[in-house]
Amino acid sequence: MLFIVSGRDKADGMAGRLEHRLQHRAYYAGLDEDLILAGPYLDADGEPIGSMIVMRAESQEAAEKFAFADPYWTQGVFESLTVSRWDWFMKRPDGLSG
Repeated sequence: MLFIVSGRDKADGMAGRLEHRLQHRAYYAGLDEDLILAGPYLDADGEPIGSMIVMRAESQEAAEKFAFADPYWTQGVFESLTVSRWDWFMKRPDGLSG
């Protein structure tokens, strides 16, 4: 199953992003083949204001357990974090399971 993890930064999120960026990226890189795509949400000036990750997990519970252990959440960078099951319906890459 595929899930979208969507985190929105606190108002002062950039300082936390810079402090915890390496840990955040390493954490999601640990998903290996289960990390489908990832990147920041940007404001009108191109500054990061959140993150979107598409990941594969066995269940909603497993995806939430993983997402809520993200250093950006545990260290207070994100103001909100949601995990939603997702169906990649259009322009899905060939061979992608989930």
